[in-house]
Amino acid sequence: MRSILVGLDGSADCQAAIDLGLRWATRFDSLLVGIGVVDEPTIRGHQPGGRISPSYQDAYNRLLAETRHSVEQVLEQFALRCGAAEVAYKLLEDEGQPAERILAELQRYDLLIFGCRTHFRHASGQRPCPTLAEVLRSAPRPVVVAPNAINLQAEGGAVVAYDGSIQAARALHAFLASGLAAGGGPIRVVTVESSSSVEAARVADRAIEYLRFHHLEAERVPLSGSTAGQRFVEYADEVDAELLVMGAYGQSKMTEFFFGSATGKALESSTVPLFLFH
Repeated sequence: MRSILVGLDGSADCQAAIDLGLRWATRFDSLLVGIGVVDEPTIRGHQPGGRISPSYQDAYNRLLAETRHSVEQVLEQFALRCGAAEVAYKLLEDEGQPAERILAELQRYDLLIFGCRTHFRHASGQRPCPTLAEVLRSAPRPVVVAPNAINLQAEGGAVVAYDGSIQAARALHAFLASGLAAGGGPIRVVTVESSSSVEAARVADRAIEYLRFHHLEAERVPLSGSTAGQRFVEYADEVDAELLVMGAYGQSKMTEFFFGSATGKALESSTVPLFLFH
């Protein structure tokens, strides 16, 4: 992991992302890149013909200038924190639809860290914007979501939530490639038993053998319960895990609409950073 991108939206929610980014940048001697996005499309609104109407021009100019100033302040504060921590850093100020711009820039870097909620959309205030969900569905790199109650002193290693899906297999591969798997802490491969404990063991053994090929030992942990996402989160909290590794959004959008998803439930309740890859 040579470079880490951190989404900076100026909210209290992104402070944990900065904390985690500084910790990993120090550990891996990585470049820490902070990105702030000026959400011009929302400020522009639905203007006829794509042009700013004369009656809105002054308000548009004022809002755009205020937003640019806010983004510059957030980037300046990030730079001060990186300097104090003696971490190499880079600042990115972009303009456009937030998820689109972040996804484009993420192609340059190894990993993206977000806070548990994002507030990139103009005037989102205390209400989170959908940038996090939009990025998770299309990210070309892993996304780590840092909860507000993050414990940077946790020593419980990594919990890998493994259900045998393509998303879970990709997340495990990305976790290994990032270097985080070799952190020295224990790795626990967790499966949630639904009907067959034998099948759950077979599923977990795929992940365990894959890690063993890379000289990493892992423990198989079968859990029972009907809500997989919640059980993964509860177990990660019980063992004081440093990281919970999951495949992002493994179900179809229609299934998620009616029944929710393990990813969504984990995002809502986790006190452990989530390593997600779709």
